[in-house]
Amino acid sequence: MIKEIPVLICGGGSVGLSLAAELGWRNVECLVFDQGEALNPHPRANAVANRTMEYYRRWGIDQTITEAGVPPDHPADYYWVSSLHGRELHHISLPAFKKMKEVHQNQVDVKDEHTWSPYLKTITGQNEVEHALLNYVQSTPSLTFSFNRKLVGFEQDDEGVTCEVQCQNTGELEVIRCKYLLACDGGRSFVREQLDIALSGRSNLARFVSIYFRAPDFKNCHKFGQANIFFPLHRDYAGFILNWDGGTTFTYHLMLQDKQQWNDIDPTAAIDAVLGASTEIDVISTQPWTAHALVADQYRNGRIFLAGDAAHLFTPTGGFGMNTGVSDTINLAWKIKAMLEGWGGEHLLDSYFAERHAVGVRNTSEAADCFDCLHAVMKFGDELDEEGIDGDLFRDQLRRDLKSQEKLIASSGTLLGYRYEGSPIVIPDGTPEPEDNPRTYIPVARPGHRAPHIWLDEGVSILDKFGSEFTLLKFEACDTKPIESKAAAIGLPLHIVLIENDDAARLYETKFVLVRPDLMIAWRSNDLPEDLESLLNRVRGTFK
Repeated sequence: MIKEIPVLICGGGSVGLSLAAELGWRNVECLVFDQGEALNPHPRANAVANRTMEYYRRWGIDQTITEAGVPPDHPADYYWVSSLHGRELHHISLPAFKKMKEVHQNQVDVKDEHTWSPYLKTITGQNEVEHALLNYVQSTPSLTFSFNRKLVGFEQDDEGVTCEVQCQNTGELEVIRCKYLLACDGGRSFVREQLDIALSGRSNLARFVSIYFRAPDFKNCHKFGQANIFFPLHRDYAGFILNWDGGTTFTYHLMLQDKQQWNDIDPTAAIDAVLGASTEIDVISTQPWTAHALVADQYRNGRIFLAGDAAHLFTPTGGFGMNTGVSDTINLAWKIKAMLEGWGGEHLLDSYFAERHAVGVRNTSEAADCFDCLHAVMKFGDELDEEGIDGDLFRDQLRRDLKSQEKLIASSGTLLGYRYEGSPIVIPDGTPEPEDNPRTYIPVARPGHRAPHIWLDEGVSILDKFGSEFTLLKFEACDTKPIESKAAAIGLPLHIVLIENDDAARLYETKFVLVRPDLMIAWRSNDLPEDLESLLNRVRGTFK
């Protein structure tokens, strides 16, 4: 018996689950499986980007994810230190999530960064994010999820992909026929390797051991305040320590020296060493990982697509890896649905690589630059704590270097400011491209950019007005029946939204703005064109 399903997703981590969730939210029937016995309980990524939270907001799981992480009133502090028994070298504070919500509600003392999105980074472990995603996926009628399933072979033709999936417990093979195979199977992607798709960029930047542990008295063993992340810079302790709650559960990512093996590290001794003290420690798990900056040369082969770590491998500095993967899935999902429903054009699926590959290169390069800068200040030893004038001068210079590294933490420019310049399904309006600055996001409704957030009412973002279809925003009451009729004639789903808000009208600049199903701007103008069919055909990928 051959099982048939429109979409098969290989890989049930954060990216595979997000892709399934987005497809399920769009009522696309989909089967997703993972070869593991359960979700990985070891937290890896620690920051859910503001952009990713905007997607999760649409599915109604944003609050669950927020509450699963660092408490909303916890200080969002970051310390660069010689060690936890040494000196503070640099320190920055971001507003706690609770404080940021109060700022939005009261509209007082608002900094630019607090207006760019309904969220800053949400500090929640990837393991907790995946639990929230899995619960959503398992509650969605069009989705089926299975553990202990492994893709062992596949063959595609013009109509679909025939896959062999093996049950890990019994060894039994199941044949599944799908229209599209979506590979979210990680950095060692079986699908990518079988398709012989090469990776380009920089590999093996550094090796780490990740120690996940519980230490109830940790915060009393050092003189610094509570923090989301500590960066010990002394070469004997170099790495980063991530907090997962109010200050009792952490992950210590210790950078390994040359020829040092991760399983030779005594986790408790390593934690005691960076603390300079012994305390009660419960080591939950340890895992090795290697930092890369690699991007696949192809994201598509016929009816097979790569997303997440299968398409790009990151160093975690900056928190871009998982979040870039989730944005891949939001870009891909609506295009897959368009093809299944028959209104997607012949060039629509090609636009996935055209748009997302450039972002993959941009984001892996930015993460690598953050790592290079951090790694450059992790080569020092006891001079970090040296007394006297020479030590003070050395640390003053180091602080200047560290100040320039704040994009490692506050990186909304990277997370919100990506754009699809030159995309074949975006219609440019002739306006100049704004600076792409990793630290600073420039809110702009220019075609190819993210539809910018603005509060329309208390707790209501303009993003909440966008559904699963194309949305035509109009900032004046006027007749849009011609474009509605043309969209209906070609089957393109289009929702019309009147926005009567002067601040939003100034932000979006033109009378009409067409927002894609992935919350990106496709077109804008003060007038509807006479040739509406050409406009709609372009954004759905039908053109010569």
